Amino acid sequence: MKHFRTLTAAFLCAAILATASACSPATEDTDILDGVSYDVSDYEVSGEAKLTVAFPTPATVPGGITLPESIDSSLLETLNKRLNNQSFGCAMYYYDIKTGFSISYNAERLFGAASLIKAPYLLYILDRVDKGELSLDMEMTYHAKIHKFGGTGSIKNMPDGTKLTLREVIEHICIESDNSAFRMLHNTTDGLMSLIEFHQNAMRDFKAPFVSNTYGSVLNAQGVGRIFTEIYHRADDGSEVFKWFVELLKEANANKFVKGGLPTDESGECIYEVAHKYGEDIKSLNDAAIVYYGDRPYVLVILTDYTGVYSQSFMNRISTDVYKIHQELTGDR
Repeated sequence: MKHFRTLTAAFLCAAILATASACSPATEDTDILDGVSYDVSDYEVSGEAKLTVAFPTPATVPGGITLPESIDSSLLETLNKRLNNQSFGCAMYYYDIKTGFSISYNAERLFGAASLIKAPYLLYILDRVDKGELSLDMEMTYHAKIHKFGGTGSIKNMPDGTKLTLREVIEHICIESDNSAFRMLHNTTDGLMSLIEFHQNAMRDFKAPFVSNTYGSVLNAQGVGRIFTEIYHRADDGSEVFKWFVELLKEANANKFVKGGLPTDESGECIYEVAHKYGEDIKSLNDAAIVYYGDRPYVLVILTDYTGVYSQSFMNRISTDVYKIHQELTGDR
């Protein structure tokens, strides 16, 4: 797909070994493979995880930006210990959008997707809108027998036969994480793109898996991070469709994980805008975000195979650790 940027490799700068737990199956609140068998077992990762710091090649760094020769080892060690000392599986991917500097941990391991799958999926729907293949004003019909699905969202409570525009369906998906709205788009009876087709496109464009015959709907931190970076670029390049999408993600529910680890003003409001999508199920809690840090925005993805009393505080602390590293990278610390 011509719109999507070619993936480029960065030089490996440092690696800190850490322990990872094996990938385990999860039950997604998003359902929904519609009985189609598809396996991505080749992308499962086992064994040890590495906290990996990757500096970009100098030629790819924009003029006027100077990167430090190294990152304070105490900041990296704090992040490494926090990730490594958990009793549950976790992954992280941080990406400085302007320079390509990245830090990753367990970034290729598969986790249960839960509702985080919805934002990457919408990239492909909105790409078709951007190219004029679909219209946000096109009318869709809610058929309870096909589309009704439990969990988050209000469309499941609407009368059978309710008419909604594609714009309204997408708003329900982004703001409420509406499962029935999502099913209206991806079901194989009258949807716009199946999860299998989405998975194949995402693998082609971003090396990002989303479907596994073994584990159901899945994702990994690196793939999601690449797609959120693409979402940022599409909006930053001037697409009105993607500007609208980013604004919806800023309004998305449960914006308290990555955002909750960032500094606040005197009224308790976060001092940065954060566009995000989370996913939560009985065995996964995930968040992916674009943090609008002045002229140096960054992407942060945090995945876990645990939902419990410490989930939010863990993600908040990872976000805080990464924020301090980003300040070091930008010279603001």
